[in-house]
Amino acid sequence: MIYFTFDFELLFMIVLVAWVVSRVLRSVLHGNPYFWREIMLWGLFFYVAFLLYNTFEPFVILLERQNQWANLVPLQGILRMIESASRFDDGVTRRIVFVNLVGNILIFSPLGFMIPLLEKRLNRGWLVVLLGLSFSIVIELAQTFLEARVFDVDDLMLNTFGTLLGFVVYAILNSIKPIRSFFERIRDAARPRAFLYAVIFLLIVAGAAVGIYHYGYYLYRQIPQ
Repeated sequence: MIYFTFDFELLFMIVLVAWVVSRVLRSVLHGNPYFWREIMLWGLFFYVAFLLYNTFEPFVILLERQNQWANLVPLQGILRMIESASRFDDGVTRRIVFVNLVGNILIFSPLGFMIPLLEKRLNRGWLVVLLGLSFSIVIELAQTFLEARVFDVDDLMLNTFGTLLGFVVYAILNSIKPIRSFFERIRDAARPRAFLYAVIFLLIVAGAAVGIYHYGYYLYRQIPQ
């Protein structure tokens, strides 16, 4: 098996510095932010970092994959895990299965809650679910290049359901008038060119990730084969 390790800590530090600088620049250009919106944005930043850490860890990139196959059959992996838990009938196995299934749902739930809360143009259930599914697909495709990770259609289903669950919680809270007013203040506090700012920041993150990947690959190539 041929592989090298991706430096996630370096990527996080670069992105964190870029995030702090960008938030300061936004404040200088457009005035102080609304406190609760800024809290939500920082929460979203650390949530995404946590999500990517848990889905990509241990960050070992395979250059040659052997004996690891994608699961493209819906529910196959889920049923297999449930069957294993029933067969072994011990607390540890059941706990692992529970954490795996419920964890894949809950880890995407904040996404379904935060998307409509921060952007009024995305305040649609089907659109939020589509974005959650798209994000999950990107993660699953990236996992095909990692050790101990494979593309799993069941994860797509669980992640998408988690996004829907998060949106349902948002919708229920949004139906309560005082909370809806609070949510609207958060959305209305968006500063000019917020979408452009998000796109530029994502491009910076992508550029940093690609740069670290190529640097890691360069170091790998320096090792005598």
